[in-house]
Amino acid sequence: MTTILPIALSLVIGLIAAWAMTVPLHRFKEFRPKSRRDIAAEVGGGDTPPQIVRATYRQAICPDCHHHYRATDVAPVVSWFRGCPGCGTSLPGTVPLLQIGIPVLLTVTVVRLLDFVGNWAVVIPFIWLVIVLGAISLVDYRIWLIPYWMPWVGAGAGLVLITGASLTIDKPGAILYALGGGVALFVLFFLLWMFAPAKLGFSDVRLAFLIGMFLGWLHPLLPIYGLLFGSLAALVVGGISIATKNGDRFAFGPALALGTLCAVWLAGPILA
Repeated sequence: MTTILPIALSLVIGLIAAWAMTVPLHRFKEFRPKSRRDIAAEVGGGDTPPQIVRATYRQAICPDCHHHYRATDVAPVVSWFRGCPGCGTSLPGTVPLLQIGIPVLLTVTVVRLLDFVGNWAVVIPFIWLVIVLGAISLVDYRIWLIPYWMPWVGAGAGLVLITGASLTIDKPGAILYALGGGVALFVLFFLLWMFAPAKLGFSDVRLAFLIGMFLGWLHPLLPIYGLLFGSLAALVVGGISIATKNGDRFAFGPALALGTLCAVWLAGPILA
């Protein structure tokens, strides 16, 4: 049974991490031609070259008074009600979403893993995973793009943490399971991207390696469940998007991230 200390620690770490990421994550914008975004046009076809759309890093500013946001301007709780310190305009809804979501998701992940494995050496890499998935999901939700380096940095630092944890618990062979899970999901998503580039971005292929690596490290079967849960989440989001007449296109990254965390949370019942 998890004590109050891990819960409190998770909430504090999550809140600090979310606060530190708030302004940087809101500095990402689309860099594209000045026209309505057409996802299908990004693939190209025939004599038409693909439209170049990528994430660029600019200032996070207030749309009304053009105040440049700093970390002190987006302090948790206070900033949700105060808004922009320059004109009082409400902050984007993604600010409280991030600052509430990361601590909650991190706490649930820590509690579930401690109940499942009972070892902080295994939990620490997943703290990193939650933070990385939160960052990726927010950017993808805002601009439908994932900066190419985010999944690779997440996977690189994650592999270092996974290696250290595997050696600490005297299971070096688990490192191979992690790499195998990452490569398997990467290859699967790469094939899906080749056959349906208009439906799946290559950033999702990079993300697949990250989530496959962590889930494969926890257990070789979990990448399958992570993909299953992620697909179910995507179906729900897609259904809502169609019902609200927003079209059948949506950011797939957050659905994959949620599916990954569901696989982690339910690892005990699944493997039982």
